[in-house]
Amino acid sequence: MNIISKTHSKASGHEPNDIKETDFRNSVVRYEISRFEIEQSFTERIVHDLRIDKSNPLVYVGPGNVVFFASGYDDDPREIYEIPEFVAFVRKACASSPCWMYFTAPESLWLQTVAFCTLKRSHISGSRPGYRTLTLSICEAMGFLDSQLDDYGRLCDISKVSMKESRKHLELAFQGFGIKLP
Repeated sequence: MNIISKTHSKASGHEPNDIKETDFRNSVVRYEISRFEIEQSFTERIVHDLRIDKSNPLVYVGPGNVVFFASGYDDDPREIYEIPEFVAFVRKACASSPCWMYFTAPESLWLQTVAFCTLKRSHISGSRPGYRTLTLSICEAMGFLDSQLDDYGRLCDISKVSMKESRKHLELAFQGFGIKLP
């Protein structure tokens, strides 16, 4: 398994940068989103990199093989979803409807973090030192997942993912929300 890092190389953050032609098959991509991009709300790069387009090489990594992370917050005592600039960044990126479900590695919990930042009835409950419980409305979570299914199917078609592999990833994505896929 190849591990490929995708980081932001332009300081301005204003221009999307293309991912160089790479054979992403059988790879895990570490996709870094910089604190600078987050605080300036520069979503152009991530929206560009997650586009549904057969010329987008990141599509060929296949479902669940991108691990997203926000860099520059290691010394911040808050959880990433408690940082207002991060929440605003995610909401702005989501306005362009990227298919997080397709790209996100289920075990990374990024999909749940995006949902938590974008759903209206999400909140933190049962907080005690060292532990937090994120609460999502099951109806809103289902709506969030459902809103991504058509694009998920299109991306699987583009990348020629087998039905078995596609279903396996969907099951993991839904399980992350405590939902059993029928």
